Amino acid sequence: MGIDLELADVAAARYQHAFCLDSGRDCAHDPNCYENLVRLVGLGPSEFLAFRRFTDINETMQRTGMGYEAEPQYYPVPAADPDDEQAQQRRRAADLRDRSQTVPGKSGIPAFKLRSNDRWVVTSREIDEALLAYASVPPEQRASLEADPRWASWLQWLVLARERGGFEAE
Repeated sequence: MGIDLELADVAAARYQHAFCLDSGRDCAHDPNCYENLVRLVGLGPSEFLAFRRFTDINETMQRTGMGYEAEPQYYPVPAADPDDEQAQQRRRAADLRDRSQTVPGKSGIPAFKLRSNDRWVVTSREIDEALLAYASVPPEQRASLEADPRWASWLQWLVLARERGGFEAE
């Protein structure tokens, strides 16, 4: 199974655009949802396509302190009346909290977010923690890791994703 990664701001714009389309009404947002999505996609690569399997990435992240093993918690997201905008917003907020979960006392990116395609959100804070941990890895070890183009691409993706609000793994 492969996992697709999309920048958080693009994913959020895609969901908002889909919500507006599903409502059957004209988009009342400013900027228009479609225009906002096109603008964000146009900023550059919105998806990480270098690879889709993350076993070795998770292992390296754990060895370098960038990530950790943990089990996700699954919370039921309440159904909401499609005609009740406030209920829909509460439902989307609860869903986002669930998909953005972290483990108290842990730092970096939990491995489960890169192991399943459950639409996990990796936040900018998690990326900051991971990159901070990586900065403390001895320079010779970093140089050895960065000789691998996949790892170098992964680090570049993390820097970009941090600037764009994180990313979603699906």
